[in-house]
Amino acid sequence: MKPNSIKRNISLMLAGTTLAVAVIVACNKKLEVTDQNNPTTDSYFKTATELQQGVNAVYSSLRGGNLMGREWFFTHDMRGSETAPGGAQLEAPRAELLKQASPAPSNSVMTSVWNGCYQMINRANLVISQAPNVTDNTALRDVTLGEAEFLRAWAYFELVSQWGDVPVYTEPISTADGYKAQSPAADVYTLIISDLTDAVAKLPDTQAQQGRATKGAANALLGRVQMQNGDYAAAKTALMQVYGKYSLAPHFSDNFDGDIMVGGVQATTGHEFNSESVFEVAFYDKGTGGFNWGYTGEGPTADASTVRSQEYGIVWGNVIPSDQTLNEFEANDPRYKYTFYESGDAILTMEGTVPGHILTETDMNVAPSTKNGISKRRVYRKYSKLDWINDPSNLGSGINQRVIRYADVLLMLAECEAEVGTPANAAKYIDEVRARPDVNMPPVTLNTKEQAIAAVMHERAVELAGEEINNIDILRWRKRGYYPSIRPDPKPSQVDFFPIPASEIAANPLLK
Repeated sequence: MKPNSIKRNISLMLAGTTLAVAVIVACNKKLEVTDQNNPTTDSYFKTATELQQGVNAVYSSLRGGNLMGREWFFTHDMRGSETAPGGAQLEAPRAELLKQASPAPSNSVMTSVWNGCYQMINRANLVISQAPNVTDNTALRDVTLGEAEFLRAWAYFELVSQWGDVPVYTEPISTADGYKAQSPAADVYTLIISDLTDAVAKLPDTQAQQGRATKGAANALLGRVQMQNGDYAAAKTALMQVYGKYSLAPHFSDNFDGDIMVGGVQATTGHEFNSESVFEVAFYDKGTGGFNWGYTGEGPTADASTVRSQEYGIVWGNVIPSDQTLNEFEANDPRYKYTFYESGDAILTMEGTVPGHILTETDMNVAPSTKNGISKRRVYRKYSKLDWINDPSNLGSGINQRVIRYADVLLMLAECEAEVGTPANAAKYIDEVRARPDVNMPPVTLNTKEQAIAAVMHERAVELAGEEINNIDILRWRKRGYYPSIRPDPKPSQVDFFPIPASEIAANPLLK
């Protein structure tokens, strides 16, 4: 059961700009009365339940169109090496991210992610600033504070890993001119690590409502952050707190399905929040096929879906897998078929219960790709609805976005072991991933650091293809000099960091 409170219980409607201003109602001295229908930050956050409503608003921003609902996955996938344009239909801002060394500061996709992250940060700052005033339920207060710190850390990590030096706000913005200059990336990492360390101490191992951050999620994100920051010993320490607390789902595809409505009827509930899920963002299929194109609507009437299935599907066909990622798979690796659809594959099988429809080249409105010299039309199968529905008017998907799963944790541990000089231990973690029951690939033998790093690069490429992780991996490995010493740079002319959005520079006089 997905958490209704994460989807529905959003009552804090803060402004959705880069610097979301918390509006304070100025009371006239002759009439010092608070409008109970329009609570202020001073009047509202009196109980732990109200504080939790505040953190629900942060989750809402995370799920919105500026981030997980749409633009976030484009930002990562266009900058990584796992995608290619599906054809001329790929919109110009997304094509710019994919094809150019650096986007223009006016790029709308990049700007959306920047704005979404800072909206999350401002909403989290409001919760964090008000928490000390809440005393009615200190246990719930502290867990909620841990969630806010986790979410703020996630947003700042998105910013620092892709933009470098960025402004740091740790208090809610209450004036229209409360701007900050850029802080060095090292200071941003210090804040992120501090937030996650405190979140680990406050968050429980499990939450009553699925979709909320947990101790495991905070430790896993801390490990990812420390790796990107170059501290593999600290990363290993954090990741070992996650090791053994989760398990791989027996079926690889269980990590990429979800609730799907067909003709107003629940066709499948999928395998969301399974044993492999460390942190995932909940989406919902109302059966209308709708998507919140305004990116700002919240509350019980707003669509809470993602358009990932449609954007990467066979009708819109904006994005297809790159030749490079197709050719990364070993010839007998079953993950290939679990990751991609290609002409000749069956869709609409209702999870194998009916014969379905065999895809033809003419069914697929995408450019061809090439694997081992064979040209075919292919699309990503991960997060796709095509096994259940193929309707170009049904855009929105209720398939949850898996942000961190246990296989990623194992492969991060493998990279840590490679970096600290224990390649045999790296092989152990890689083999755990390869031994998944329906993958069952042969074990690896690793004797040197170079062999271990190469094995990690390969395994992450095939296990995590199309999961919005490759972009960050490339930036980390490029910084460590593994291109071209271990393998060629997949995006050799790419500029590592985004420019600060033009709209932000125009608004903030402290930015250059």
